[in-house]
Amino acid sequence: MDNISKEKDEEENQVLAIRYHDDIFERGKLEVADEILSPDFVIHNPVLPEEFRNGPAGTKRYASAIMTAVPDRKLEHHEVLAKGDMVMIRWTNSGTHTGMLFGNPPTGKQYVATGIDLFRISDGKIQELWQQYNFGNWS
Repeated sequence: MDNISKEKDEEENQVLAIRYHDDIFERGKLEVADEILSPDFVIHNPVLPEEFRNGPAGTKRYASAIMTAVPDRKLEHHEVLAKGDMVMIRWTNSGTHTGMLFGNPPTGKQYVATGIDLFRISDGKIQELWQQYNFGNWS
């Protein structure tokens, strides 16, 4: 693969990863999950309930839960880096916990979370996502 093709692929991969955050979780366009995620998509996140980890349907449930629990959420990307089939995004998410989230009642507290998502992309679809984050700042 020549450098121009590799750079084009990496740019397209970055667009997919950004759409995962912006379209699905920030804008609530759940149908985008069917477009950009492979049918066997997996989120590797040990604290995320199992029903939210697999396939486009799991991501739609995950995004719906977040949108319900934190309607004022804001997601900011700090860095987006691509290398081959991997894309890393370092982000900050903030909002107010006003609805049920994974069985936890609303606290009414504002939070700031920081994290890194690492996406693996193949054949124009997101195949896997590894998530690491910290919800250390609650006011």
